Amino acid sequence: MKFIHAADLHLDSPFLGLRDEAMPESLETIIRQSTFESAKQIFTDAIDQQVDFVLLAGDLFDRNEQSVAAKYFLDQQLQRLNEVNIPVLIIFGNHDYYAGDIEQLGFPANTFVFGNQVETHQLTLTSGETVAISGFSFANQWVRERMINDYPQRQAVDWHLGMLHGSAEGIHSTEGVYAPFSITELQAKNYDYWALGHIHLRQSLDEEETINYAGNTQGRHINESGPKGYLLVESKQHQLQSSFHATATIDWQRYLIRATGVTSTELINQIFAELSEQKFKQLQLIRIEIAADTLNDEQIAEINSGQLLTVLQQQNQTIWQQYHFWVTSIKLTEVTNQLNDTIDGRFFTEAEADIFTETQYKELLQPFAKYQFVAAEILNDDSEQQIHNFATQTLVTHIKNEGAAD
Repeated sequence: MKFIHAADLHLDSPFLGLRDEAMPESLETIIRQSTFESAKQIFTDAIDQQVDFVLLAGDLFDRNEQSVAAKYFLDQQLQRLNEVNIPVLIIFGNHDYYAGDIEQLGFPANTFVFGNQVETHQLTLTSGETVAISGFSFANQWVRERMINDYPQRQAVDWHLGMLHGSAEGIHSTEGVYAPFSITELQAKNYDYWALGHIHLRQSLDEEETINYAGNTQGRHINESGPKGYLLVESKQHQLQSSFHATATIDWQRYLIRATGVTSTELINQIFAELSEQKFKQLQLIRIEIAADTLNDEQIAEINSGQLLTVLQQQNQTIWQQYHFWVTSIKLTEVTNQLNDTIDGRFFTEAEADIFTETQYKELLQPFAKYQFVAAEILNDDSEQQIHNFATQTLVTHIKNEGAAD
């Protein structure tokens, strides 16, 4: 038996917050098409690998109201597999939840979509092996129930697989908590494999690596960097083994710079020189992180105001195709209060301990957390540190300037 486990395609992802006036239209098109291109690779590989079936574990679309282009694209990909008799089994997740008549989706005959209650679909492979697959689709965005309780025990078949779009307890993630479950609850069902979706970080939850999040197929922001794709699962001596296959057409990464020049022109030239030397083979969307202790106050002010990024992106327009990178943002890192043992420094340190806390941070940003794309960007340790750095540097500069004026 051989099948593909993929999840979180997020077709139609808007890549909010990435668009700026400096970005070339051709680059913007590549970025917006990246979720489609990565998804297309899954179906192409399914045909090339001659898999027995494909499991798509939720959030195929980025939102419940899909564009005509996204629906047409998915239908065409499903039809490609229908023409070569490869079944596709789908569950919908919290982004693409669906409670209507499944027949109204108009998917081809090879496609089975699980309903809103847990059910089991059975396949008989060309080898004669029987496979039972259990799963359910979200009826609405906010499925809080422990749906794992409704999954049946292992049936008398050659293979029993589970599909579940939800949150594993104990796994740190910025994604919301939906259809929660524990690893123990999954193992208690005695299935041969669990195809999980919802968490965008690819990972195995058990030693045998048969309880897996495939991760998403294309990273959509800086906190989704690294290889993205699907899992190819094969049976070997009645054991299932999975291997990762990349599909992403673009990647995200952070690049640390320690400034060596005293002018902004020198800094921009340094950034381009270092990035050009990387000889990227794949398009990279890069966040430049600059050690604040290597910058002077003027450079810091130009970074905080966005002026440096504006000039840098204007120059980036002419070389992004040649060197395969686009700088999306510039952030300061390694910030210290730089006030030493002055009275201001002691007061600053005391205030910092009281104000810059995780609780304060989350309380201040809670009104924005209801927007998932915002929550993914700000409600994580990395963004918290960046905001802390920015606030610290701004206050330190202000205090130093006030002191100089006195």
